[in-house]
Amino acid sequence: MTEHTETARRSRRVSWRTAAVGAAVAAGLGYSWVASGLRPFTHPAAVAVSIPLVATGVVLLRSRPRAGDATEAPRRGWWAWVALFAALMASELISYRLSPRIDHPTLSSIADAIMSTHPGRFAMFAAWLAVGYWLFRR
Repeated sequence: MTEHTETARRSRRVSWRTAAVGAAVAAGLGYSWVASGLRPFTHPAAVAVSIPLVATGVVLLRSRPRAGDATEAPRRGWWAWVALFAALMASELISYRLSPRIDHPTLSSIADAIMSTHPGRFAMFAAWLAVGYWLFRR
């Protein structure tokens, strides 16, 4: 009976790593909410966008490999990214040339519609942070 109770207590405990990840996600969402509430194209909004960029740049510069340790990055998947980018650009150019915009939206017109409200800007800013973090971890 004591063993079962002890096991149950251990399984309910949250590890420090899980708590740290939860706190980081909550901080990122909070930051996204505040940053997305700023008036677009103002200095405070530019600073809010710059903070994650500068922080990431500092970490990358401090953790880059030394000259002797540098290895060539794998080129696996490079052509897939080039093909995806080319297809996206072709779609954008075709949509841009066709009219009206409501029938043939470009990515910028879709983004404008999404970001016309605070929750939409919040979702886009949080997604930007998440994608940036995912790329940073790779």
